[in-house]
Amino acid sequence: MPPAHGARTASPSVASIEHGITHRELTENPPSTNPEPTERPRTVQTEQLTISGARPIPATLSIASPGAPAVLLLHGTASSRDEVAGLFVQLADALASRGVSSLRIDFAGCGASTRPQTEFTVTSQLDDARAALAWLTQDARVDAARIAVLGFSQGGMIATLLAGRAPEEVAALTLWSSGIVPGGAFTSFAPYFENNSGEAVTIDLGYTTFTFSREWWREASALNEPSELGDPGEVGGPGDPGGASSLNLGDAIGRYGHPLLAVVGSDDDVVPPQASLDLIARAGSRDIELRMLAGGDHIFRALETDPAPARAAVRLTAEWFADRLTQ
Repeated sequence: MPPAHGARTASPSVASIEHGITHRELTENPPSTNPEPTERPRTVQTEQLTISGARPIPATLSIASPGAPAVLLLHGTASSRDEVAGLFVQLADALASRGVSSLRIDFAGCGASTRPQTEFTVTSQLDDARAALAWLTQDARVDAARIAVLGFSQGGMIATLLAGRAPEEVAALTLWSSGIVPGGAFTSFAPYFENNSGEAVTIDLGYTTFTFSREWWREASALNEPSELGDPGEVGGPGDPGGASSLNLGDAIGRYGHPLLAVVGSDDDVVPPQASLDLIARAGSRDIELRMLAGGDHIFRALETDPAPARAAVRLTAEWFADRLTQ
């Protein structure tokens, strides 16, 4: 069993999985329990839309069939709703072919978003994710009782926070390349903010140039910080979803008790496999799986000529969601 929320226990290693977490290391494509669909069902509909509210959120909805379960897809840092190499497009198709709808969104300043990049903060991402989840629950084409969430990299951190705030609204949770990194997942960004006194810093990420606000940096740096201990029921205590602990990943995952899947690349040097294990080992769920893709990096080799780990990630994730949401 996972440790109780707030318990302090030694973290298991990837080599010796503890806490009842199922662990598999995969090469190429994982073994399939269901035959691979040969074509997308004719009932699938794809709709480009904007979720209205306090802030407009560009989104793509893929409907497998009326009344189907759905997965909310949350992209990583300064990426977009389709994700690197179209990974979320591939995943949406794989989900639809297995009877699962999906909604993917652009966070502030990303993709088709018209909001400034400086609005991209942990808080704004969480607000957008909550708005998208609420929109899904109200759409008549979706089964509101079977809505899951998947997050990639920083999107996985947002997915974790969302699941911690609304554990009964998230039927299943998947984290791609996400976890608790010692010292923080964004330590490489520190020099940019330390050497610049402005309220925003423009950083060349290699795949894009993005202007981050100091507010984003403050919040992103706090994701791994332990919350102040207190009565689980008091305002601001570890049990208060809207209190001081609301940006702490360990606290959030401890409040989540439904099926949980972590997919990691064995060669990820941004969020190492151990970081993912350290996060999911704190979960309140009894149904936890860690899938390690042999040779996979942070983006599962998605940009390579033969992206075998990426194919495996898409397939095993779609099958896992179909098993948890459609059986």
